[in-house]
Amino acid sequence: MCRYLFIFLLAPLLLFSQDFKDEDYMYLKRHEHIKISLNNDAFNIVKHINEHGKFLTSKNLYYANETIGYGNFYKIEDIEAYTYLPEQDKRIDVDYIETQQQFDNMVFYSGDEYKTFTFPAVKEGAETHLSYKRIISEPHFLGSYLFAIHVPTQSAQLSVEFPKNVELGYTEFNTEHMALDFKKEETDTSFVYTWSAENTKGYKDEDDSENPMYYLPHVMLYIKNYQRNNETIPVSGTLDNLYKWYVSLVKQTDQKELDKVYAIADEITEGMTSDREKAKAIFEWVQNNINYIAFGDGYGGFIPAGAAATCDTRYGDCKAMSNLLFEMLNHKGIQAYRTWIGSRNKPYSYFDLPSTSVDDHMITTAIIEKDTIFLDATDSYVPFGMPSAFTQNKEALMGIDDTNYKIVKVPTQAADLSTTTITSDITISDGIVKVSEKRLLTGYDKVEFISDYTFKKESKTEEEYLNTTLALGNNKTGYSNILKTNFDNKSTPLELSYDLEIDSYLKSIGTKIYLNPNIDRSLSKSAVDIKDRTLSKKIDYHFKKDFTTVITIPEGYKASYIPEERSYENDNFGFRIQYVLDGKTITQHKSIYVKTLSVKTEDFEVWNDFIKGLRKAYKKSIILEQE
Repeated sequence: MCRYLFIFLLAPLLLFSQDFKDEDYMYLKRHEHIKISLNNDAFNIVKHINEHGKFLTSKNLYYANETIGYGNFYKIEDIEAYTYLPEQDKRIDVDYIETQQQFDNMVFYSGDEYKTFTFPAVKEGAETHLSYKRIISEPHFLGSYLFAIHVPTQSAQLSVEFPKNVELGYTEFNTEHMALDFKKEETDTSFVYTWSAENTKGYKDEDDSENPMYYLPHVMLYIKNYQRNNETIPVSGTLDNLYKWYVSLVKQTDQKELDKVYAIADEITEGMTSDREKAKAIFEWVQNNINYIAFGDGYGGFIPAGAAATCDTRYGDCKAMSNLLFEMLNHKGIQAYRTWIGSRNKPYSYFDLPSTSVDDHMITTAIIEKDTIFLDATDSYVPFGMPSAFTQNKEALMGIDDTNYKIVKVPTQAADLSTTTITSDITISDGIVKVSEKRLLTGYDKVEFISDYTFKKESKTEEEYLNTTLALGNNKTGYSNILKTNFDNKSTPLELSYDLEIDSYLKSIGTKIYLNPNIDRSLSKSAVDIKDRTLSKKIDYHFKKDFTTVITIPEGYKASYIPEERSYENDNFGFRIQYVLDGKTITQHKSIYVKTLSVKTEDFEVWNDFIKGLRKAYKKSIILEQE
């Protein structure tokens, strides 16, 4: 599985207008026609693509670059591409098309490739013409059509012609607010479905938004079945058909040399008595010993590698890792099931769209003491018992046996499971703020830190990395005595400790010192631009941050002002900051929580009120005055 959809430069909300004067480039038309033929149970599917664009200005010639993705199930033929200059009545053909393979830093391999080229001689007024055929060899992958993309389109049209003994299915998404025309036509031998939209405005990308397919108006196509000698032959379009096809693929998994896989499972769990303990040990062994490499070469993107081969090579994709868990767990008498699931990038439900477009990932589901546990070993750092963050709240297709399955929903994990607890001791010496701080990270907070540290730290020193990541104090903050504990232990919190010296942080006016105890200003830059933003704000997981900051009042000083308690609370997010004076110490208790995976557009003002209140609280300083 782990399949990737080619969608280039797409992002979301839609308005309709014929006024494109502020645009640099537009499509005069984007038309696709799919011709489906059937001969002796073999489908012949050809998609004809015809695109005609125009440069309205010469400001952004990026649109002269064209990329066409294809792969094992999609072949490209008969590319015709040229630039037309109307004022000269001149056609200039594209004379070089490069083929590139998709390969990403030795981590991802697939049979997918690109055809890339540049339209020549583009300038204001120039028109681009592109036509080609896409040959679809697998009838389960008819794909989708987007009525609006990243640039305006005057005429968007999809038509599908198919034989009368074939039943075509389709599901429209995000089209309720657009003027989409749909018509059905009939010939002597076939039906023709046509969707048309005019003057769709381009989408604008927005940071931290949901995947564009949550918003883009589009239609998903699938072949339900066909008739042969009064017999109905299923293809797709129902859950039963989808599951039957998936089972036919996993049955092709190599079952050789499973004895050595079982021997490893026996060794891993030796001396253990409970199923939960055994499952945890097996899961962590796969996490620690099998390197994740996404693989999507033809049907290899759907058929798992054999468990023995995965153990031998010590690498595998999501299918291979889930299959290895499936074999090991069941060998130890633990109920485990192969499970197909879509990541949060997929907006679809198995009930609304029972096709291969719903999922792009594979995991293992274990049932232990009536608990349903979702195991995704592709996330090397997630603790046993927690699903990978990107599968939260998603439907999972759990295969029970060859004919039975169950749709289960992955629960969203509570904020308390992803808590960072920060304890800080602040002292003042010679005008410099000194801090001794310890952080305990659990759940997804820990997973995120370790993952980022592993893959993004690169050549940075520990101090440089923490300065960039934590952004504590100011730009003159120095780190020392940095320690990481339980970095590789998934069962206990990650402990991160360090000492800080923050120069030029205090303000001294006369006999008073102004100290802001909020050296950590989490979420302070998270406000939403309500004026321009049109899409919801995606949040990766629920989390909580608990701070306890103890400030020691210097000798000869007393606290003359302590900020009052501030708070903001609702069901989805909030904070509370309190101060306690006890002799020569001031203790700040600060708690921040976010309990939603998405801030919807209608909640932007509420979210901004939350961030505004937090910022105001962050600005409050303690005033210390000479006695």
